[in-house]
Amino acid sequence: MGLSVEVGFLADLIANDPEGAEFAFVDFERMDEALAEKGLEPLDEPTTGEDWSADLLGYSGLHALREVSGYVWKGRDIPRGILLDGSQTDLSEDLATEFFEHLSGRGNFTLIGKAFRQIFKAKEKPKLPPFTHLNIHSDCDGYYVPVAFETPIVPKRVTSDSEHLWPLGSVMRLEAELAQLARHLEIPADLRHDDEQLHALIDAPDRTQIAALWTAQPIATHSLLVLREACARSLRTGAAIHFC
Repeated sequence: MGLSVEVGFLADLIANDPEGAEFAFVDFERMDEALAEKGLEPLDEPTTGEDWSADLLGYSGLHALREVSGYVWKGRDIPRGILLDGSQTDLSEDLATEFFEHLSGRGNFTLIGKAFRQIFKAKEKPKLPPFTHLNIHSDCDGYYVPVAFETPIVPKRVTSDSEHLWPLGSVMRLEAELAQLARHLEIPADLRHDDEQLHALIDAPDRTQIAALWTAQPIATHSLLVLREACARSLRTGAAIHFC
């Protein structure tokens, strides 16, 4: 199964699938309600305009990029000798665990830290980890919206017919996370997801020490480039990014 990233989803449905658009309008109403809970302005999703979409390399392509973010979070070198293909998820799963411990107020504190917390009844939460908008999001559904907020949003009340929307991501925060990962992967600013050299490297990654790191991790690089272009289009048009 594949994973597509689309910008202009609602406008496309209105033009080509009016019945489907009715269900999408309900989704956008739910997202507006969740944004309002956080004191944020409602969405202004375009109802006309050009639709753009691109395919990731399956769900595994997204997981490869998430694992790269785990390496960066841990301060470890992104490997050259191992192709991250989406089957390695230990570090990205640790990052997700850290995020939920941040939300709950739990964390892995030292014995001294725990003693001080008990003595002073400290209530501080574990620090919010980086790359949460990339990692704390469905890998097959949901949206990123062009609204700035720090933590992925889940409303107070989640119903079975709206659970596919959550957590809701911010395009601005996702773009910033991708920019940081692009620096670590040494990705050129003008490289695109449909670059012929990139697709050739997916089958035969470059393991030389002198080549840019992205040539050793082309699967993660491809995912980053698709998402980077989606962010640019979303911010330019005001349309949400949709995973489908």
